[in-house]
Amino acid sequence: MKTKSIVAILFGVAAAFLIAGCAGHSTKASEASYKTPEVILSHAEVPSYFGMWFYDAKVQPVRGKPGNNGSPLIYAFIFNIKNPNDFPVLMDNLRFTVALEGFDLSTVNSQEQTWVPGGKTTQLRVPCVLGMAEASGALMLAGGYKLKEKNLKAWDLIEKWWTAAPDFSFPIEVRDGSAVFKADGLTKVAAFKAKYP
Repeated sequence: MKTKSIVAILFGVAAAFLIAGCAGHSTKASEASYKTPEVILSHAEVPSYFGMWFYDAKVQPVRGKPGNNGSPLIYAFIFNIKNPNDFPVLMDNLRFTVALEGFDLSTVNSQEQTWVPGGKTTQLRVPCVLGMAEASGALMLAGGYKLKEKNLKAWDLIEKWWTAAPDFSFPIEVRDGSAVFKADGLTKVAAFKAKYP
């Protein structure tokens, strides 16, 4: 008799846990219930710093071949990905343009797939490597009129940015950002932009 009572109690407790677990299980996405997740820039970092240096093709390096070579400027952008839904979402594409002091320099495209549980926030770190030659080209082509307006020289700006990057003494912008989210066969696209600091 005692054994039957203990088994009945254990069965009741197990059933209660099972029902509670099912009640907390996430629902499926629908057109009506699927809210667009948010992408928010938490901060930016300079994870590796190589200083500012450049040499052209006339300079013979100690090793390797001559060329127009300069130090890279490496940023890492840390984003908070917020899921307001009660079901998980998959972010499978994130794209944005990096601008320094209002000049667009590079477009970053991350294909890293990131699951965000329902009602939670996940962080994603996206690296960006800026090259001097590419920055110079972007400034001359797309930003040429702005340089002329402000009476600035491309290489003066590049030297300033590469030298002062670790201090974050000028604004870094994330522009024209978009992230693609999928859940249960439905897709949402979140637009975002930010300035740091």
